[in-house]
Amino acid sequence: MIPALISGVVSMLIENNLPKVAQAVVDKGVDYVSDKLGVELKPDMSPQEIEATKQAAMKHEEFMVEQSNKNTADARDMQKVALQQDDVFSKRFVMYLTIFWSAAAVLYIGFVTFGNIPTANVRFADTILGFLLGTVIATMLNFWLGSSIGSKEKDKDKK
Repeated sequence: MIPALISGVVSMLIENNLPKVAQAVVDKGVDYVSDKLGVELKPDMSPQEIEATKQAAMKHEEFMVEQSNKNTADARDMQKVALQQDDVFSKRFVMYLTIFWSAAAVLYIGFVTFGNIPTANVRFADTILGFLLGTVIATMLNFWLGSSIGSKEKDKDKK
């Protein structure tokens, strides 16, 4: 694909508040994204074509959310099967893993809060802290306690 065409499509998408679609065009190409969305992407799209692109993008993003929820449901189903086994370690593995990461997170948070961190390592400490809080702890809470109330309300609105 011609770079000028790609840059024209990308800038049109960004101007119309479609940054994820623009990133997909950069990563995968105009033809791939057009096929995926079912909308022809071009630099000079009409307002109706832009709206159709937005609607198609929303449907694609909804699929990704549903896929993410499906992965959590699959993990919970796998845990139900593990609980039916006779092997104690297999039954409790997810619990052991949760305990390990919970303890590691608490220790790390305590160290980062009250310990001395060399100035050169502050960014590493911040990055690891963000990963623990944003990914590890959030994933464990979602697995054991379910999704957030806001997410549940959003799902109710779709039905």
